[in-house]
Amino acid sequence: MAEDSKVRDALQSTLNEIGKGLDALQKDAARSGLTETIPLEILRKDFISVVSLIYNYSTRLWIAIGKQPPTPSAALPTLKDLSQHVSTLYGCALAFRDVHGKSFMSEARRSAVDILVALQPLLQEYMAGKSSDNTMRKTAAIHESCDKARNLSLDAREAVCKEWKVDNETLKDAMKEVNEMLNPERPGHDEEISDGWDELLDGEAAHEVELTEKDRAAIKKVTVVLERLVSYRKQIQKTVLSPAAQVEIDVTTYDQILELSREFIPIVDDIVGCLDLPVELDELKQLVEALGRSLRKLHNAIPRAPTNVSVQMDRLDLSDHSKPDQPLSGIDVLQSKLDDILASMQAI
Repeated sequence: MAEDSKVRDALQSTLNEIGKGLDALQKDAARSGLTETIPLEILRKDFISVVSLIYNYSTRLWIAIGKQPPTPSAALPTLKDLSQHVSTLYGCALAFRDVHGKSFMSEARRSAVDILVALQPLLQEYMAGKSSDNTMRKTAAIHESCDKARNLSLDAREAVCKEWKVDNETLKDAMKEVNEMLNPERPGHDEEISDGWDELLDGEAAHEVELTEKDRAAIKKVTVVLERLVSYRKQIQKTVLSPAAQVEIDVTTYDQILELSREFIPIVDDIVGCLDLPVELDELKQLVEALGRSLRKLHNAIPRAPTNVSVQMDRLDLSDHSKPDQPLSGIDVLQSKLDDILASMQAI
């Protein structure tokens, strides 16, 4: 009984440490005692190492008190170490600074929060004296969070690329929605419906606003704008965000490009919303103009200085007079794609 009481105290102590960590991470508190910026490579290695330890110790804890019969004596040192690893985890996450990249810092801190949030209910289950299948599932949830955290980006560029791809999917969803406006279909409407829903659906259809040629033309033009916008973003990813980027770029600029690119995401959402019939052309034009201004801001933030490799390749190309038609540089292609978007906006 005395040993069980000690285990409960150790569980509560670890839960308290988790609470401290979540509070600090959610408040974005600075880690006390840190007076210098630790190199990214060292911090990342330490972060992944402590994540692996939490993975292993959560398994040990399940073997000690989740599996039947429990062995409380084995749980005490495990909980003591686990509490220390929790402290190290959130301390390490808080040590990431803006200088490492805002997107990278956010990814690391989100990963730490996910692990602590997964760990908390497991310890609460043990506090309640529960075991077996339920605690096994909660242990597996911790393992899943740890596996995700161990795939932490290598640097600011990779962290921004992950967020960039998420935003790409948002734009693709917007394009899909606009395309469906041009080709509205009710799946299964032609099939025989025997439960009375056909009458209701036909009644609703009678009140739908017809798609006029003017509306169709406006929606088609928006489709062109969105298609070219997606193409422009792909070119940014290739020219600026890829490992083989053609321009010199620093950590701050990576974050700036991501932030500026996200400014026009809600504008695109508003444009799609504006296409509800009947299309309000004046409002649509105002939103398209706002999108154009946002795109220009993003474009102007993109560095123009080529990398050393790009400069050397350009020199080689210039020395080869047998190639009169040199391909456009990535930046030139970007400018061309931006011009295409702006031209398609003018047509609305």
